[in-house]
Amino acid sequence: MDGYSFSIAPSIRDFIKSLFPNAHPANNIFVGYDTKSNFEIYIGKLESQIYPALLGVDKKEDLNQLKEIQFIDTQTGHVLHKVTPRDEKI
Repeated sequence: MDGYSFSIAPSIRDFIKSLFPNAHPANNIFVGYDTKSNFEIYIGKLESQIYPALLGVDKKEDLNQLKEIQFIDTQTGHVLHKVTPRDEKI
C-alpha cells in the first residue's frame, strides 16, 4: 500500500510524555495517498491534523506550548513541512 508514514523518535515521545503526563503519543500513523488527497480537498493540510494525534495531545493550550513542529523526510533529512501550533486551527 502506498502512502505516507508519520512517526516520532523515541526521545521525542519521552519528551512529550514528560511535558504532558496525560499524553499518549502514537508510534506511527499511516495515511494512504488517496486518503490524503481527498482529505486535503475537503478539510485542509493533513499535517495540521496529524500532529495532535501523533503526539497524543489534544488540548489546544497544551499544543500551544510547542513552538514548532517539523515534518522531516527520514531518507534525505529535508524539512517537508512546518507547523506552529499556536497559529493552527484545531
